[in-house]
Amino acid sequence: MSMCSGTSGIGMTTKTHHFNMNYFSSDWHLGHTNVIKYDSRPFSNTEEMDKEIISRATDLLKEGDSLYYLGDFALTRSKNAMEGYIKAIAWTGADLFFVRGNHDKKDTIRLYERYGTYLGEQKKIKLEDEGEIQEIVLNHYSMRVWDKSHHGAWHLYGHSHDGLDKHPNQPWGKSMDVSVVSAARILGAYTLFSYPDIKAIMKKRQVKVIDHHGKSGRE
Repeated sequence: MSMCSGTSGIGMTTKTHHFNMNYFSSDWHLGHTNVIKYDSRPFSNTEEMDKEIISRATDLLKEGDSLYYLGDFALTRSKNAMEGYIKAIAWTGADLFFVRGNHDKKDTIRLYERYGTYLGEQKKIKLEDEGEIQEIVLNHYSMRVWDKSHHGAWHLYGHSHDGLDKHPNQPWGKSMDVSVVSAARILGAYTLFSYPDIKAIMKKRQVKVIDHHGKSGRE
């Protein structure tokens, strides 16, 4: 996250300016006991896991930031617990955007709508980056082709819990798994991916053209 600070004269208070940051994540599976075993997550129980994931997110998120969450927030039968998880993120003042995951049922969708912006099952966003526009297609699931993939648009997804992104035949073009499990492998913690994190990774990935799009100047 970019910050800058400065002083103007002796005795002047140092002012810190927060530059709004875009973050991405998915597949926290809060409250889900079995996911600890499935993903080999290094936690003794869901309470420990939930606290770690939530605290890392709230430490990063500030008012004016944006979090794009790509599905499967929590698996718990307690509506109060699920709402408490989302409230903790919402209290940061960050703008929350939610894409539906396969485990996100009606109660979860209602919470997405109450505490943020629900984007449905897929959404293309455009983010300004050093005077240029980066197009990003968001979906819970991985795709092999997506809108403008042959022109350098990114595709961010979850669902596979890092299983595809670390596969020998992956990564697939400028696409990336942004699940908390991928973050643990790449960033070393169960945390959020920032836009600069993803940009650095995408610079090493090549546009992949597998059909007629992008060939001979075709759109």
